[in-house]
Amino acid sequence: KQLFKTATLRLDQDEQEQSSRWRPLDVNSLIWNDDIGSMLTNMLTMAGYPVHSTVMHTEFFRKSVSPSLGFHPSATEAPHIWKSFMTDDHTPVELSWCWSAAKDTPKVRYSVEAISRSAAQGTDLVNAAANVRLLGDSLSIAPDMDLYLHRHFRNLLSSRHITQQTDAPLQREVPQSQCFIAFDLLEKGMVVKQYYLPGQTAVREGSSNWNIIKDATRKLSGPAVSLLASFDVLVSFIESLPAESRATVEILAIDCLEPIKSRLKVYIRTVDTTFHSVLNMLTLGGKSPKSDEEVNSLRDLWISVFGINPNSFDMYQPLPAKVHRTGGMLYYFELKANEVLPKSKVYLPVRHYAQNDDQIAKGLSNYLEHREKKLSTGSYYHAVQKLCNHRNLADGLGFHTYISWASENNQWNVTAYFNPEIYASYRSGKYNN
Repeated sequence: KQLFKTATLRLDQDEQEQSSRWRPLDVNSLIWNDDIGSMLTNMLTMAGYPVHSTVMHTEFFRKSVSPSLGFHPSATEAPHIWKSFMTDDHTPVELSWCWSAAKDTPKVRYSVEAISRSAAQGTDLVNAAANVRLLGDSLSIAPDMDLYLHRHFRNLLSSRHITQQTDAPLQREVPQSQCFIAFDLLEKGMVVKQYYLPGQTAVREGSSNWNIIKDATRKLSGPAVSLLASFDVLVSFIESLPAESRATVEILAIDCLEPIKSRLKVYIRTVDTTFHSVLNMLTLGGKSPKSDEEVNSLRDLWISVFGINPNSFDMYQPLPAKVHRTGGMLYYFELKANEVLPKSKVYLPVRHYAQNDDQIAKGLSNYLEHREKKLSTGSYYHAVQKLCNHRNLADGLGFHTYISWASENNQWNVTAYFNPEIYASYRSGKYNN
């Protein structure tokens, strides 16, 4: 076991070279840090992180993440070439607060698409270099990081070639993005996660995202085989979904931990937006039922964040129609070592179906307060007002991306996800090239 751990922790030569290279902060990095690093600092402070933790995480963002976000639109007149799939306006960072049954205050997390300055151009057409560098930098405060699963899925799910965008509908739907990196921020370190978007590989191989992910997962070997204990259950469920749900597998994600401690997460989007369809997905068609208490918790969240009148709630009524690449409901199904059933989570896409960000913030604030969840500085609503400092919450949708819900044995967790909206129309016109 020790030999296995040593071998999988060791950085590849290119990872080591990239991570150890001193990189002065240029104007792009400084502006990224000013726009998003300051938001991260506020989120850590509001969540009650100790000062030393806040300093550690904000310094990592400043020194390692901000140089990994490509050109900032206010620092260059160059066209916006790399369109990140991280958010709908292509901002390459999404931040979140996650409340669980364990604590009154939330954990802070964020996800990044690392973008090199030469992404989609000459030396880095597939935008691979920045992720390698950021992964290498992460080891300094993620000492338990293990790269066995990452190397397996990176090699099988990522393409070395980006399909040229055309007017064909299929091509327009395929993101340039192939890999995200995410960080769960702990008091004394962080857990690193990787997300793989296999769309480019699927196009090149004439296959589907699901077949590419399914084949790569079934090729796991050695200590990772234990992660497959519930995989056949998930395969059977996904492949039994009715055609009209138009279920699309989008992403596979892992924790960068040794396989016995890691998770595989399969992300699926469907066009169904009824509460009834959500319950069917979360319970794997009834194989993993939810208690009445859990159903009521999700129902209350649904009503709160979508701004629905409780007296007119109908579990069979779809949300208002919204035609968008990221419309519909998003779910993940989590596989863990030796678990016989996958765990599930739903992501409610409030940016498409709520009234505005003010309504979302008020609704979630009330939901959390009724369950004695909070921020160390006050209510969720007032915290989000401070975070969204580039516009009024009532001006539209987009700052909140998703509100997610999951529960096991009546122990629920709720997460609010935020888009800093760097490329949104609310910013200066210069940002929208």
